[in-house]
Amino acid sequence: MKKICSILLIAVFLFATVGCSCGLSCCGSSQVPKTPENPTFVLAYDDASIKTLLAYYQANTGYQPSFTDVTEKTEAAYDPATLAAPACIAVLKDETVIANLEAANWIRVSLDNPFGLTVLEPPSGSSAVRNENATSALKVWLGGAEAKYLSEHADLWQ
Repeated sequence: MKKICSILLIAVFLFATVGCSCGLSCCGSSQVPKTPENPTFVLAYDDASIKTLLAYYQANTGYQPSFTDVTEKTEAAYDPATLAAPACIAVLKDETVIANLEAANWIRVSLDNPFGLTVLEPPSGSSAVRNENATSALKVWLGGAEAKYLSEHADLWQ
């Protein structure tokens, strides 16, 4: 009888462990990432490598940025600030573009990241649709361990 009870107890623990590791809802915490409530936001960028890098951000957080290239020269009067207007955050490399957006009152975010990217937020009173959860998650991700690892292993994302 003790042997049967021991086997049943081990089987219960085994199935509970398998269930928790695969993310069943009966477990207290799930390992399967959940999609955020409002996953979309607009992100301004000035270098094509940023879109490739942020594919990892999208895959790991569930946020889905729409990209606006602020270096497109579609009009006679090229203005990065005008092109970035619909964005709720800008992730940039080019100092000229950064200076242009700062002149248009975009606010530089103090953020250490291993890629040397500059993050800017639109000025107060901007007509851009804000997504504070997405921008906060992006800032945390850029300063986190995964971004550091990717910067050390560029072959994974380039």
